[in-house]
Amino acid sequence: MTPIKIVIGHHLAELRKAKGLTQGELAEEFGYTDKAVSKWEHGETMPDFDILQKLCDYYGITMAELVTEGSLADRQDNPKRRKLTTWTKLAIIGLSLMVVWLIAVLVFFVFQVLSTHFEGGFGYNWLVFLWAFPVSLIVSLVFNRIWGTPFIRTILITLLVWSLSAVIYVSLGFLIKGGEGWGLWAIFFIGIPPTIAALLWYTLSKGSSKKRV
Repeated sequence: MTPIKIVIGHHLAELRKAKGLTQGELAEEFGYTDKAVSKWEHGETMPDFDILQKLCDYYGITMAELVTEGSLADRQDNPKRRKLTTWTKLAIIGLSLMVVWLIAVLVFFVFQVLSTHFEGGFGYNWLVFLWAFPVSLIVSLVFNRIWGTPFIRTILITLLVWSLSAVIYVSLGFLIKGGEGWGLWAIFFIGIPPTIAALLWYTLSKGSSKKRV
């Protein structure tokens, strides 16, 4: 009978490869080093039970499946249980972003129609497309939480903070009469604390992962 550590290690390696992750990316996701992940997959050590449960939740399998001998791919004949490839994930993200921009186009045309039928209608319909950019980043963050890494997440959060600040500033600049909105440039200072917090979180998570081997 194969030792349980070897069985779990084989499955962890199989699941990681099916998800399209490197050992370093998986280690970063859970706050460990790539050496620790390598030891798990080679059966040299075994993660704590709580980490095993988190790994099962992350990969969408049960603990029983993780500790049972045999290839997981052979047991997962149900199409709903098949692991998504990298290209499938990118296609899902791309389609979701297309929906965001399609909604932006629809809202733009609705405002255009209203502007032509009502006197003094909204004159800055194109601002809808500016707002679609931070919304797209929010959608990307949601998928990054499921499939991505902390490094990409930090970049997305930083882009979201500053793009949102820029969109709010530009919107106020055009919408406030007399051009007074353009004087509200101090709004960009609001983006500094979240950016620093995101960078500190990433740095601390990297630092703690070096200790967890």
